[in-house]
Amino acid sequence: MTDKPARAPIPSEHAEQVAVIAWFRAQYPELRGCLIAIPNGAHLAGTIIQRAKKVQRMKSEGLTPGVADLFLMATTGTHSGLWIEMKRVKFTPSDVSKEQREFQVRALTQGYHAVVCGGFEAAREAIKKYFGE
Repeated sequence: MTDKPARAPIPSEHAEQVAVIAWFRAQYPELRGCLIAIPNGAHLAGTIIQRAKKVQRMKSEGLTPGVADLFLMATTGTHSGLWIEMKRVKFTPSDVSKEQREFQVRALTQGYHAVVCGGFEAAREAIKKYFGE
């Protein structure tokens, strides 16, 4: 029997997104408040009936399936802002829903840049690339 080294657990999408926000705030203090989360996939508490009512209320307020997790409200010479769909580090294309792919197309059509990022490192690199760094 061989001893295999223990694998580090893959961080959750939540943990990766928290790391992106913390890094961005430290890296770009002049843009504080410009990288925002979109709680479209938020899990709601309560009974099934309470959750259904809350979802219907949120939909009437503009909740839209597929909207990316993060929005960077900063223009560049070519784009009006950056939409980031966060995924875990080891994701597959099938982890990106049809609605998320459709949202990306809409964002690109409207002059935004849109990316899917597998984890903190990918999101950090996408933001730096967006700014031309």
